[in-house]
Amino acid sequence: MVYPLARKAMAASRMALTYLKAWRCDRPVVVLESDDWGSLRTSSREAFDQLQAEGWAMERSHYSSDALETDEDLDCLFEVLDSVRDARGRPACLTANTIMANPDFARIREAQFEHYFHEPVEQSLLRSPGRQGVVARWREGLARQLYVPQLHGLEHVCWWEWLDAIRKGSAETRRTFEFDMCGLPIEVTKENLTFFKPLYLLQKQLDPWGVQIDGMVRQGARMFENLFGYTSRSAMAPCYAWTDETERIWAELGVRYFQGWILQEMDTPLGNRRKFRYLGEPARPSCLYLVRNTVFEPVAGPRTSMEPALRQVARAFRFGIPAVICTHRVNYIGAIDPGQRDRGLIQLRNLLRAIVKLRPDVLFLSSPELGYLIEHDLRDPEQAPPPPVAGAVVKPSGAEV
Repeated sequence: MVYPLARKAMAASRMALTYLKAWRCDRPVVVLESDDWGSLRTSSREAFDQLQAEGWAMERSHYSSDALETDEDLDCLFEVLDSVRDARGRPACLTANTIMANPDFARIREAQFEHYFHEPVEQSLLRSPGRQGVVARWREGLARQLYVPQLHGLEHVCWWEWLDAIRKGSAETRRTFEFDMCGLPIEVTKENLTFFKPLYLLQKQLDPWGVQIDGMVRQGARMFENLFGYTSRSAMAPCYAWTDETERIWAELGVRYFQGWILQEMDTPLGNRRKFRYLGEPARPSCLYLVRNTVFEPVAGPRTSMEPALRQVARAFRFGIPAVICTHRVNYIGAIDPGQRDRGLIQLRNLLRAIVKLRPDVLFLSSPELGYLIEHDLRDPEQAPPPPVAGAVVKPSGAEV
């Protein structure tokens, strides 16, 4: 068992190195980075119950209770964020990494699954009960410095494999399609299929499917700008996986800060690789990496709940580096299970209050603000510019430019 132990020791040493090399500042800083906003998962409580009745063990994954955010979800989230203030009196701020499009199930069905179509996220929201005010709330949250949308990507579903599975007769994929869903979490599937997987691959991996990485990345960024009225200065790739080519395209589009975890999944000519990153590590010219060092996923269980997260935040503060917290949308969504949202929000409030108690001089920042501080090596966090302000939006996000 020498080799597994050696690998663990090497991983531990590299993780320690990411702390030692990370950018530091003079005040404690907290950044909440949250993925999956705007993306489809389970379409409704009725779909959840019916699939469970048909034998799928939906309870095996907390992602079974993830869904498009509702007006009520955002109202509840904003109330919690606004209730905890930093040393300047500014509320806690969530960087909301947003998916810009979802499958257009009606058009795909009309095309008999031979062609893929998507719809802008605002159309998905407008035709879903209880979600007509979500886009307005996104902008309201931005104006109140509670909720700062950033780019997560065009889509979160590996749609080419999804359609291929339907065409090849996957009963599970076809059944979930009937509920306007793209399959099930890997823990739930009976066919060992999931389509929520890395999308930003090498072009040669996408060529057999007729998919262009350049177009996929650029269209997501264009739709983001059309919807929100500003360029996303940071980006978080779905499933923490992207390539050097992705970074090149992002940089051309004005993205300067690449969000991620300590380990980056990369598709390379030599196969899948993992690369350790540290906060503030230079990327391609004028870009850098924003690396998460804290996990707060309360619905996933005790190991990622409030108390372990607080210990990780305290560790970051001891090193003098910002605490960058990973927390997914699923923790704050109540369309499938309102109790899940309530439990997640209670823990979020408790975590934020505990952080302020631990360090009353703490400052809450968004990802683009933190990136600006690091880029310009401003050690006083109060020198960060305010979050972006939504501009006048004259087109739907799916409009051509």
